[in-house]
Amino acid sequence: MKSAPRAWLRSDGSWQPGADLPLTDRGVRYGMSVFETIGLRAGKPLLLAEHLALLAASGADLLGTTLPEIQLPALSLDATGVLRLYLTAGDGAPTAPVSAPRLFALFEPHDPAGRPDEQTARLHPEPVAPFASGRKTANYWLNCAAQTSARQAGCHHALLADHDGNLLSAAFGNLFFVLDGQLCTPSLALAVRPGVIRSRLMQDQTVREVKFPAARLPEASELFLTNSRLGVMPLQCEAITPGPLGRALRATFLRENIVP
Repeated sequence: MKSAPRAWLRSDGSWQPGADLPLTDRGVRYGMSVFETIGLRAGKPLLLAEHLALLAASGADLLGTTLPEIQLPALSLDATGVLRLYLTAGDGAPTAPVSAPRLFALFEPHDPAGRPDEQTARLHPEPVAPFASGRKTANYWLNCAAQTSARQAGCHHALLADHDGNLLSAAFGNLFFVLDGQLCTPSLALAVRPGVIRSRLMQDQTVREVKFPAARLPEASELFLTNSRLGVMPLQCEAITPGPLGRALRATFLRENIVP
């Protein structure tokens, strides 16, 4: 079966396969775009309504524009991975209002057979300044730099804290941890991303949203991240090892087919 195109640009109400963003787009020049990462399993988008709602809210808050009603690009039935859907500021000066936004889609295949059951993490040594009230923007250099540093140190993921020392998230996902038998996650008041998998997990679990010092993370008995590519991923971080709750939630998300 012929594989689906990897990239599409929406033009005149339809998706143009194989198209690229022009270099004049402010999403390319300045990182002025918002995006969502949508899981795909056998060509089927997962939790699509939730992702489109977040993308629309991000576009309204940061770009002052409205997300049109759209269908996703046509994908082959064997397409498993993630579709990153970007809404850009379009052409213009850095301070000009958004008048002609663009929609761009990029498919990244993913092999479920190579999926690990647990991974490692470390706290990034430099604090970060949360941006855009937790909205996902294409300005991801800081996250990429933190993740690269973690990989160079032999870990899979970087954990981020702000300048006040509060634990925020992973570089590429939300965080949950178990403290004194209670499931906790960093509060959205810290400008943490309101991830779709985070929200889905919190529908079924009793979770306390907290401002928690990253220096106290060793007090946690479990730690795991969530995102649309990995679902729930139990983490080992120094003396913290994957535990029964994270493993059970991971198994549930995989069984319910809501991650690739």
